[in-house]
Amino acid sequence: MIEYKTGTDTIDWEAITDLYGEVGLVAGLGRRRDLEKIREAFEHSYRVVTAWEGNRLVGAGRLLSDGVCYAMICDLGVLPAYQKQGVGRGILNALQKDNEHLSFHLTSTFGNEAFYKKLGFKKHKTGYAKYPYESEYVED
Repeated sequence: MIEYKTGTDTIDWEAITDLYGEVGLVAGLGRRRDLEKIREAFEHSYRVVTAWEGNRLVGAGRLLSDGVCYAMICDLGVLPAYQKQGVGRGILNALQKDNEHLSFHLTSTFGNEAFYKKLGFKKHKTGYAKYPYESEYVED
């Protein structure tokens, strides 16, 4: 049984660093094992949701928002052994809960576009990004 928790009080920062090291999110901080920057990013987020099976962290995601108009879903990651079992959907639903009035934005990882489309997200026609590092997610 997966339990979803909101907030950062119960996060095991080593475990979340391991999670993002495995799935490759948080701007590469997981793979670089930068626990302090991951912690700082999560603590500055509007909402954080983690997914647990017992004492094991199996997924997480966060929401950046002004709380009035816009929100951006970031770093929605689930351990590979728990993917395609509804964990990502559960995290996404918890991130959006009580924020249905917001316009949500996100960048899908390659290969997961259908997941977001199935959950009601649509491709944005004029989306742009500017990264302080090279990324395969942006074009010239």
